[in-house]
Amino acid sequence: MRIVFPSDHHVINQMGISYRPATLKPSEPVLLPDRPWEGPRVNLYGSVYKTNRGYEMFYQCGNAVRIGYALSPDGLVWEKPMLNVADFSPKAPQVILANNEIDPANPPTLGQGQQLTNLVAAYHMPSVIYEPDSDEPYKMFVFGQAGYHVLRSKTGYRFEEYPESPTIPFMVYDNRHTGKKWCSDVGPCFKDRVGYTAMVKTYHVDAQGRTRRCVGRSHSPDFRHWSPVETVWVPGEEDDAVARTRGLEWADFYGLCPFFHGEGYLAYLWLFEIDHELPHGTHQGKMEAFLAYSANGINWRRLGDTAFIPWDLNFGEEGGMITTASAPIFDEDEIKIYYSDSNYDHGMFEKDFKKKVQKPQFVIRCAQLPRERLVAAVADDLGTLELRDTYLKPGHLRLNVACKKGWIQLDYLNDGDVMATQQVKAIDATDHWLDLPVSGQVSLRITLYRASLYALEFDFSSPRSA
Repeated sequence: MRIVFPSDHHVINQMGISYRPATLKPSEPVLLPDRPWEGPRVNLYGSVYKTNRGYEMFYQCGNAVRIGYALSPDGLVWEKPMLNVADFSPKAPQVILANNEIDPANPPTLGQGQQLTNLVAAYHMPSVIYEPDSDEPYKMFVFGQAGYHVLRSKTGYRFEEYPESPTIPFMVYDNRHTGKKWCSDVGPCFKDRVGYTAMVKTYHVDAQGRTRRCVGRSHSPDFRHWSPVETVWVPGEEDDAVARTRGLEWADFYGLCPFFHGEGYLAYLWLFEIDHELPHGTHQGKMEAFLAYSANGINWRRLGDTAFIPWDLNFGEEGGMITTASAPIFDEDEIKIYYSDSNYDHGMFEKDFKKKVQKPQFVIRCAQLPRERLVAAVADDLGTLELRDTYLKPGHLRLNVACKKGWIQLDYLNDGDVMATQQVKAIDATDHWLDLPVSGQVSLRITLYRASLYALEFDFSSPRSA
């Protein structure tokens, strides 16, 4: 049994503990907008997967209705294979033409306005779900004309719509205070334990008459038929306070990208920190990614007031927007965090935008973390965690822990009586092993002093020395 933090399923009581996301280091871009059809941007409203080909990336580029494909052997060095002919002529009925198997030795004859590209579809904000055992292993949830569309592909090189598309109709929200209409667009989608879930952007008008972006939810058992969208998370004063600490006015939920983490879910929360509403357009502001947690995928809470990926991590004060892949890649020994950032604010392409940006750019980066170290249960001084009763067999316990200047104590209890105690001091290790000192029905009380605990795992095999 493995427990990664946070865990509402296993933790029944805590005191003096906070759940703290990892701190990321600045990183160089792994993907740049270097093709004529990409314009000034390559960004992740998309997905990255590890498959039998290597690492595959589906990203957004150009005028935000082009979906590019990239491939990598290691997740760090990427290429953009030329897969399809795209028709960029003004009257083209479709952007991506049907050329699933391009022979590099005999490239196709190109007509006026056509180019050989790495584009695989022409929609907005793609979420790709990869199911290797399916007849159509690549599924894509996107925003397009008339609403949200679902697509399929045998190869991932070119997508076509299911006949049910669009499966969620175009949604428009009126603000009678401003006279503006707002439409939903962002909709990160993932494979849930019992089907598929899309976290579709919805809107709410607050007491001050401001249009607020919220998190909505729709579910599907088969990817083709979706439930009506329900709002499940509305930004509040605690989110506005975060924006004010960053020199902005209030905060909306621009997008939420959930993924499995232990018994529950973590998610990238794109917090849109707003300066003001443009007279003839959207809001101007900056966006950064926080981590959020949910035990059930419906009720969410943000983990802390410090961004997991801050907008000024790489571009400094020129930084503008952070968007992420739909989920991290959990490799055997590390976690790869794919995200994109820009050197311009949200709203830059509106006519009322006043800032001057010399060379606007949106790029894709990859941060790397040690295994299981996305979130820690942290005690800056003294804190305790109490775990639900469990039945222990002879074996050993693995700790992923950092307590270089502190310690962690494990008390094994039965009916409130301490049966055994172990203490770990002055280490930083992803795999610190202890022999289990007891067996039978026990509860575990963990005391931390100036320590961070990321995960623990019971292994009921032969005892093993630390």
